[in-house]
Amino acid sequence: MKSITFFLALMLIIAFVHGVYAEDNSCRIMAGLQDDVWVIIYDADTDGNPGPIIWKGKIEAGKSIPITSTDGNIRIDYTMDPSQAYDGALQSGCFGQQTVLVDY
Repeated sequence: MKSITFFLALMLIIAFVHGVYAEDNSCRIMAGLQDDVWVIIYDADTDGNPGPIIWKGKIEAGKSIPITSTDGNIRIDYTMDPSQAYDGALQSGCFGQQTVLVDY
């Protein structure tokens, strides 16, 4: 019985330590104060090459959306005019719940 209790206590400690030191790959993507922005947010490699889409849509002026990336690297393609092609690209880190501003 003591070995089971010891094992469970050890697992609890390991889970706690892992949770404390786990990377936080979350951030907020924010539109500038004056214009709505249409974005496609990708998981990216360290060079900014896009991978799978994380989120796609409109962010209203001055508003933000929360996202979580796989490894802390994201790429954002954006436009201020939804009838036009995405003409901006931004590579950024996404970690520690930081805010990434998308604005011209």
